[in-house]
Order: sequence, then C-alpha cells, then structure tokens
Amino acid sequence: MAQPIETPFGTFIETSPGNFEFYNPPAAPAAPAPVPAAPAPATSGSGPGTSRPGGTASKPTSQPKRGPKDCPGGYIWSEERQQCVIDPNASIVTKIYIPGAYDDVEEKDPFTDPTRKPIGAPEGFDYVWTGSRWELQEVAQRGPTQSQRQSALDVITALLEDYGLTGLSNFVYDLVFKEDVMSGDDVLARIRADKGQAGEIYRARFAGNVTRRKAGLNVLPDKTYIGIENQFSQTMKAAGLPSGFYDSPDDFAALIGADVSPSELVSRINEGYLAVQQSNPQVTAEMRRLYGVDDSMLAAYFLDPERATPILLRQANAAQIAAEGTLQAQRQISAMTAEELAVAGVTQEVAREGFQRISAAEELFVALPGTTEQAITEQEQIGGVFGTSAAAQQRIRQRSRERQAMFEAGGRFAGQGTTVTGLQ
Repeated sequence: MAQPIETPFGTFIETSPGNFEFYNPPAAPAAPAPVPAAPAPATSGSGPGTSRPGGTASKPTSQPKRGPKDCPGGYIWSEERQQCVIDPNASIVTKIYIPGAYDDVEEKDPFTDPTRKPIGAPEGFDYVWTGSRWELQEVAQRGPTQSQRQSALDVITALLEDYGLTGLSNFVYDLVFKEDVMSGDDVLARIRADKGQAGEIYRARFAGNVTRRKAGLNVLPDKTYIGIENQFSQTMKAAGLPSGFYDSPDDFAALIGADVSPSELVSRINEGYLAVQQSNPQVTAEMRRLYGVDDSMLAAYFLDPERATPILLRQANAAQIAAEGTLQAQRQISAMTAEELAVAGVTQEVAREGFQRISAAEELFVALPGTTEQAITEQEQIGGVFGTSAAAQQRIRQRSRERQAMFEAGGRFAGQGTTVTGLQ
C-alpha cells in the first residue's frame, strides 16, 4: 500500500498512478487525558509564552486558514471541504507537485504553465509559448495591409476613371479601407446596387441602359457599353464631324438607348451628314429652306436617334435634288416634290440633267399669245421630264408635236430647234 503524503492541505494517498485522494487513517484507541503541568512562575513580562525576563509572546505555531484564491498551481478550492484539493484536470506534472511546509509554499507562476494559455490579450497581440513561459507578442495583422489597401484603391480609382465614374472617391475609400473590398468588379457591383448618390452617379453615366430597360431592350454590360461608345467616337472622328457634336457620353446614351448600332451610325454619317455637308453650298441652303436645318444643326440632325435612317437619307437626297432645281432651272421646288423624286430613285446627277432639259425647253411650257394653249405647270414639267407622271409626259409630248407642226407649216415656233429628250 502507498504511503500517505502529508501536505499543508491535508493527507493524501496515491490510489493509482497520477491520482490522489484524501487519506483517512483508522481511528486510534483513546488515550488517557494528560495531566496539565503547573505553569512556571514568570520572572518578568506577562502573557502566555513568556519564557524569560522581559520576553514577549512567541509566534503561534498554527497556520492561518487559506482561502479560495490561495491555492497553488495544480490545486483548486473545495467549498465542501473548505480547503485546497488536487485539481483532477491538471497535468500529471502538476499533480505530483506537492509543496512542503506551509511557510515554504510558493505560488506557481501561471505564465510558466504550458497547459494553460493566458487569455485577455489586447487586439493585435497574443500569448505565445517560448518553451519556458507564455509571452505577449504582436501577431501578424489579419487581412490586407495598409499599403495593400492603398494599392488597391489606386487601381480601382483608375478603373472608375476609365468608366467615367468620377466623384465616388469617398464611397470607394470606405469600401476599401473599412470593408476590405479589394476588387474592382466587387466595387462596381456595390456601386450599381447602391440606392444613394453613388448609384445615381452610375445610372447617369450609363443612362442609355436606363432607356433600354424602359423600352424593354436588353441592358448592355458596362464593358460592352463603353466599347460601343468607343466605336461611335472613332467613327465620328474619322468622318470629321465638328468638335462638340455627339462626342460626349450623353450624346452616346441617346444613340445606345435607341438601339442605334455602330453600322447604322456609319450609314447616317456617310449617306446623310457627309452627303449634305460635303456637297455644293446650295444643298445645305436647301436643307435650311426645306427642313429648317442650318450648318450648326446638321450633324445633330442626321445623328438624331429618333429619326429613322431611311427618312434621313431621303431628306438628304431631296435637298440635293432641290439644289439642282435651283442651280439648273432656277426652280425652288417644294419638300414634297423633292422627296417624291428621291423616292422615285432620282439621284443628284439625274436631277441635274433633268432640270437642264427643263431649263432648255422653257418656251415650250408657256402658252403662245393668241392661241388657246395653257401653260404647262411646274409640277407637270417635273413629272413629265422625270417620268413620275404619265399624264404630264403625254401633255408635254403633245405640246412638242403641235409646236413642231406649226414650225413645219411656216408658223412661228417658240423654242425653235429645242427638244425635250426622252419625251418625243
């Protein structure tokens, strides 16, 4: 049987390796009560324990009662027994530490116990076991460093500038430095979803998509949207459009919102704007007269997304036809007549030749004095010469034959020697 071990906290016995229990010795037979000895007379001083003249009371041999906070390492306080007992959860090393006499008990430093890591380390620090004790050390910072955040902010800011999303510096700064949002795509997603000022700036920048959504069209991805803007810009620069005309995101938003494709824009520029702008100044004069469009409005007129391309091309051709009427025959035809000729396929070259014939046959169209002839109207002249009116063609042919017969009979023929090509 294991030998009992005496400690300041009681007598223990090891019941199994590493496990200790209180030892309760068997009851001894009662001893006779001792006869008290007579106290020695005191020579000086007073009080118990006085042993010599002038002496004082000696230190009591009994130990003070320990409390719950006075247990050394490896022990815990037992309320039931009102004393320190071995901690069953302590390690074997700690369990076999049994202090000697009470006065020699030395409390174990908790920072030297490798089994019990201290808690309560401040932010940015942690207790680290060095092999002999726990030491408070600064730990590696979790998440991105300050320099990493600044680098991410610089990259994201440059991306937003490319997207035309300036004015969001405070919003983006908070995302990067307060929420550790380090991706440009993640920042853009947060901006799109924002219901405040950042979201308003985004929707204003991509206003074409707002219009498309309302019209039931698909919303373009940001990169696709910007790619179309770049194509528009390159096309307009190549065409030499004036600076300030349809070269801003607002102008592009109108085109994108109306689903105008880059190829359609090329048609509007090449066949509409350039056809008028690079023609004889009389053409732009006719645009002003027929449609109220002057030079400063010309680009905007042909690039207006609300106007269908076929209509714009017809109007441009009509202006060219009307210009030839003025130049070749001094005729200011109406917008309706000019557009009818354009729809009939009359080109500027054909118009030039036709109005030249009309000018040459001027005397054929007026009534001769003293006859029952009636003047051939301008509308009939145009319809007959350009073939848009069969009745007008027939009347001009009839007038031409009558005048020829008068000439052959010796009468006077106004417009003698003239013919109207294609009407004989």
